[in-house]
Amino acid sequence: MEDLVLASLDSAVFDVDNLIENIAYKSTDGNVINENFDPTLLEGKFRQAMSILQDYQVQTEQNIKHLEELCEKERNTWSNSVAQLEELYQSTYTGQQELEMRISVISTKVIQIGHQLESKSNPRQQLVDARTTAKYLERFLDANDDVSLMFQDASKLEQAAHIIHQLYNVLQELPDEAKFTDAKTKVKDRYMAIEEELLLEFSRAQVRNDKKAMKKYIKLLSKFKGHNDCIQNFITDCLKGYFDNPNIDIFNSIPQLFVKVSELINELFDQPEKVTERLIITVYTEKLAPYVRNQLDPYLRNPDLDNMEKYLQTLYTLYKKATKLSNDLQTQKISDDPAFLHKLNQHVFKSYLKTYSKYELNCLEEKFQVHLERVESSGGQRRIKPTGLSITDIIQQRLLNTSDQVDESRFSPDLAAALLQDCKTAMTRITTLSEGSEASENILQCFLRLLNALGNQHIDTELQYSLQAIPGPEPKQEPDIRFFYAISQTNNSIQLIERYFVMDIASLLFLQAIPGPEPKQEPDIRFFYAISQTNNSIQLIERYFVMDIASLLLGTQQQSQLLQSKEKVFGQLEELINIGVDKALLCIIGYARNILNEQKRSDFKPENEINISECSPICKRVVRSLDTQIVRLEQTVDGKNLIGILNEFGLRFHRLITDHVFKFEYNISGGLMILQDISEYKKCSKKFRSSTVDQLFAILHALVNLLVVVPDNLRQVITEGHLASLTRDIIESFVQLRTDYKSARLHAMISSDQ
Repeated sequence: MEDLVLASLDSAVFDVDNLIENIAYKSTDGNVINENFDPTLLEGKFRQAMSILQDYQVQTEQNIKHLEELCEKERNTWSNSVAQLEELYQSTYTGQQELEMRISVISTKVIQIGHQLESKSNPRQQLVDARTTAKYLERFLDANDDVSLMFQDASKLEQAAHIIHQLYNVLQELPDEAKFTDAKTKVKDRYMAIEEELLLEFSRAQVRNDKKAMKKYIKLLSKFKGHNDCIQNFITDCLKGYFDNPNIDIFNSIPQLFVKVSELINELFDQPEKVTERLIITVYTEKLAPYVRNQLDPYLRNPDLDNMEKYLQTLYTLYKKATKLSNDLQTQKISDDPAFLHKLNQHVFKSYLKTYSKYELNCLEEKFQVHLERVESSGGQRRIKPTGLSITDIIQQRLLNTSDQVDESRFSPDLAAALLQDCKTAMTRITTLSEGSEASENILQCFLRLLNALGNQHIDTELQYSLQAIPGPEPKQEPDIRFFYAISQTNNSIQLIERYFVMDIASLLFLQAIPGPEPKQEPDIRFFYAISQTNNSIQLIERYFVMDIASLLLGTQQQSQLLQSKEKVFGQLEELINIGVDKALLCIIGYARNILNEQKRSDFKPENEINISECSPICKRVVRSLDTQIVRLEQTVDGKNLIGILNEFGLRFHRLITDHVFKFEYNISGGLMILQDISEYKKCSKKFRSSTVDQLFAILHALVNLLVVVPDNLRQVITEGHLASLTRDIIESFVQLRTDYKSARLHAMISSDQ
């Protein structure tokens, strides 16, 4: 019985009903309905089971009580340990604070002592250098002293470079008198020899990939005229063999080269931006430009129609790839000049872009003539106007030829499609390869040629001939009036041209009317007016569709077709609007950047304290320009379009101002000046109607405020307000712009709070 009860208690789930059934079954051997059933026996078994359960309960309660006592004892032990650790931590933290204060005081004293030692040591070192230079100068001035073997010890090349540089500078200050001529010649010869030796050692170190030695020789050559040769040798070695494979894709290889070399440039050179610019210039002029010439010049040697079409398409493809390459490289912040890569790109394609318009228009004219000749000679009759004959002369000749009957084949829908396709191809190239007024003029000339070929040379001739072929007013036979078919074909062609003009030509002219990305004068963005008119037209069409068309086509197959066509057209218009908005914002921001570029480094590091009560004149011009453009936007765009454009406008303006702040270093007066400008920009940002832009300018204002905070208060300021949520890297990037960043040990003040 005891085993049965304990087994039930030890099971995963204790079932009292199941236990009762088991006890009853075991006690009666399953004969609960037998005549000999004894209830007293069953009662005894149940009482025995209850006794076992009561004993088990008492034992379990004792175990629980024992475990609770152990837990309480353990809790008291750990509680005492935690209290001791808290006391120890507090004591340690207090000691750390005291040590930090003592270290700060000692660091300040060390800096002061260092400045004092430097002020004493520099004059002494200058005297030592002057004495050494004078000793060597005396030997060079002595005509009887043989200095040809001087500085020949390769192990002392660094010392020799320093001395000869000093001698060279000293002798340059001496007059061109006979007594100094010989010494100048000797020093110049040794100067050139040592410079050549340094360049040679640098090249050897580069071959060995000895970065430490390369950096040493770069530093030594920085004092010599051969420093530029050192940079050029470095670039030449980096490019050696990189583009030798004729099957290599040069447009993909250049970004890979930049990624590979940029890290090494940043590690070796003190001014990596200059070296990177030199590298990109070399790649564009010595690698990309020859590649472009090899691709394009063969077509120009035999300028027939087929070669000219291949030339134009190849030029378009190469220019698009080069533009994409420049845009990809621009994201790496290669140069402070945003137009640097664009100028290089233009330099590579300059000679081809100069003659592009002439080739494009001539090629288009020739292709139109080929299409006309093919169509007009398809029936055995050449139908181009002969030289010296008017349309009337042609019609008279054809009327005299009775076999030349008017039929439907005279009008060619395929011709119109072919001419339009050629015109679209040319337009695509024009919008990429031409800029500004030149692009607008090229678009105009393309469309005029299309009108001339399709309207004058084809439709007009056929229409007038069809008109003359109508029988007289008193025909003897049943008249066959084919002129009605001519009217139908003419209307189809006119609608085709009209649709092409509205959908492609007009929109391209609006886009081309937007100035370039770096205008020198206040841009007049008429494109915003085009957006307004487009929106009005779309709303008018939508209203007409809902009120009149939709109800007539409800539930028909044509309804879905019409909806798809409508959405396709509206989607194309929306894409054009987005392109135009992006181009317009680039132009506005570019003009603001040109204004900001007029500020110089010296403006923010004035030697004397100045009274700053308002923002700078440059800031006023920028804000005035933005106000003008925002007013134009609000007058021509409304609703969600206005909110979206203003938000993007504000984000780009914030990026511009942030980049501008990072271009300079600031003393206390300069910091107050830029802070005053940022305050004005922050007020202006309210006009963008964007909470995101407001937040960004509030954070920027707080970060720029770090330029004028007293060093002792810096640690507290960076833990308050908008700065509390920023990383230390972002905060330090602004603090580094202070001229006292190193001298006041501001890095330690920022990082100690981490």
